[in-house]
Formats: sequence, structure tokens, C-alpha cells
Amino acid sequence: MIRLAILSISLLTVMSGAAVAPAVADIIAYFPNSSDMLGKMVLTTPALTIIPVALVTGLLSSRISRKHLVYTGIFFYILGGAGGGLATSIPFLLSMRAVLGIGVGILMPLSTGIIADIWSGEEKARTMGLASAASNLGGFIAMLLSGLLAAVSWRASFLIYLLGIAVWVLIFFFLPENRPTAIVKSNSTKGAGQLVSYIRWGIGMFLLMIAFYSIPVNIAIYLQNHHIGDSRMAGAAMAVMTAASFLTGLAYGNLKTVLRGWLPSLSLAVFAISYYGLSAFPSVLPLFCCLMLNGMAFGILVPSIMDGVTKTAEHTSGTAGTSVVTSFLFAGQFASPLIMSETSALIFGPGISNIYLTLAFGAGLTGALAFVLRITASKRV
Repeated sequence: MIRLAILSISLLTVMSGAAVAPAVADIIAYFPNSSDMLGKMVLTTPALTIIPVALVTGLLSSRISRKHLVYTGIFFYILGGAGGGLATSIPFLLSMRAVLGIGVGILMPLSTGIIADIWSGEEKARTMGLASAASNLGGFIAMLLSGLLAAVSWRASFLIYLLGIAVWVLIFFFLPENRPTAIVKSNSTKGAGQLVSYIRWGIGMFLLMIAFYSIPVNIAIYLQNHHIGDSRMAGAAMAVMTAASFLTGLAYGNLKTVLRGWLPSLSLAVFAISYYGLSAFPSVLPLFCCLMLNGMAFGILVPSIMDGVTKTAEHTSGTAGTSVVTSFLFAGQFASPLIMSETSALIFGPGISNIYLTLAFGAGLTGALAFVLRITASKRV
């Protein structure tokens, strides 16, 4: 039950901001005097508070009980999430979304940091994979239920955030009180080296999210441009990709045991194939096959990065490293549309297919580099 309680935190994290996406059109229509851009900011505003709060959480985790921090995060999650459904104006609604971001900014680094504090080795890697799967499952459930509730009223869609109450109950009964252990003081050189390592993993997560978010941001327009389907098709495609990530996350521990150091280069190769397929074969069957491959690669790369950064957090809370990576994660989500549009326009020209072609080359080159590094490391052993 301890593992279930910890994994339940992941249900509330990555897709929390986008959970009410099905209701955005109704929200914009309900506040006709506000601009469409302000309405769309309902989805992006949480990231503005998630990034700084995640960094602060990394510092607090070595001074305050992680269980108390989780309580605090869930309180802000429910207050800001469900409170949005009571909004009488767009500014009030956006302020509630910022409060939601505070909750997610606390919970996100703890969802993996606590795992690193309790388990080690292959057991930690396996639980990281399960946390990634739980995060994808949470996104799938939230999007599905939110869509059903939005059919009743846009205000009802915000009830999805009451899921935090169930998580609070699990944490209350099953997460052991875990006072921060004494921090072994390290010299400034070692501390600086550790921070550089955190940032290195964070850049990896930033680039991964820039690539991954190019799909949810563009998929509906991609389908429309190629006359493949409508918004329902986009929803089904996203569901297939999320399901693939969920299932791969469940198998991550076994995959890491079997493939070990070859797993990153292999998953990057799969990532490259998925983007090339989206660019070169715009039709229904290749679309679903490519999104399935993309979800599988994503389900491997996220726990790989989280597992990697916690290995560098010697003598400190596991949350210290994951808080830095979490900040880069949400920065990547925020920057994805702008960076990919500009980069692909410079290399191959404008258009969504060229965005995916750019990502195919980028993932392929990165995978080849990881493959060479792995061979070099093998020869040294």
C-alpha cells in the first residue's frame, strides 16, 4: 500500500494543466468580453507557478517532512483546481489556475523524489517506470472524465480536481512519516558539480518535452490539413499514444534489466522512426502506429531521466534533483510551440510535417550519439 500511495501522487501531475482542455471553447464562449488568448491561458497559466515552486520544493524537502509537503501540495491542488469552477471572471479563473500550479509544483518533484528516498537499484528503476505509467494513466482518466463533465457544464469539468481527495486519504493512511535525514555537508566544488549534473539531466528533459509536446499542440491541425479526421480522431490518437506510454511505463523495470545501457539509444531510435512516419505518411494507419511508437519511447525516456538524476543526488534528498528536472519539464512544455515552429522553418521550411521531420533527424542523431557513447563505455569495462 505504500507503493500505491506514492504512485497515486503521480496521477495528479503532468497533465494537470490540460485536464480541462475539453471545456476551453465553452469557457471562452461564457466570457465573451475576454480575448480568446486569455481563455487559452487557462491551460498554460499553471506552468508559470509550477517552475519556481518546484525549485523551492527541492530546497524544502531536506528540511520539512515530505508527508507534510504532500499534504500542502494536495491542498493547493484541490483549492486551485476545483476553485476554478466557481470563477465569475477570467482574471479570477487564471488566479485559481496559478494556485493549482503551486500544488503541482510541490507534488511533481515529490512524486519521484520520494521513490528515490525509499528504494534503490532495480527496484527504484521499476518504481520510476510505474510512476511514469501512473502519470499517463492520470492524464488519460482526467481528459476522459473532464470531457464527459464538460458536456454537462464547463464548471463541472473542474470537479476532476477533487480526485486529490482520494490521493490525500491514501497518503494519510499509508505513506510513512519520513523526516528529512541529516544532510552530509559537502564541499562547494562537489555541490556545484551536483548542480551541474542536475541541470544536464534537466536539459535532457527540456528537449524531450519540446519534442513530445509538438504532438498534442499540433495533432488536431495536422489531421485537418491532411484531411484525415476531426477533433474526435485527435482525441482517439492522443488516447492511443497515452495508453502506449502507460503500458511501457509498467514494463520499464524489466526493459531496463534486459537492455540496460542500450535502452536510451534504442528508445531514441523509436522516437525518430515515429516522427519520420508522421512526416512522410500522413494517413490513418501510419498515424496510429507512429503515435503508439512515440508513446512507447516517451514511456521509457521519462523514467530514465528521473532515475538518472536521482542517482546523482548522493547525501541529499532525492527530491533535490527531481525538482530541477521538473522545472525544465514544464519549461519545455511552455516553449515547445515557439521553438519547434522556428527551428523547423529554418531547416526544412514551415508546416507541421516539417516540424516532425526536424524532430526525426534530431532524435536520430541523438540516438546515434547515445549508441556511440555506449559502445565507448563498453570497451572501457
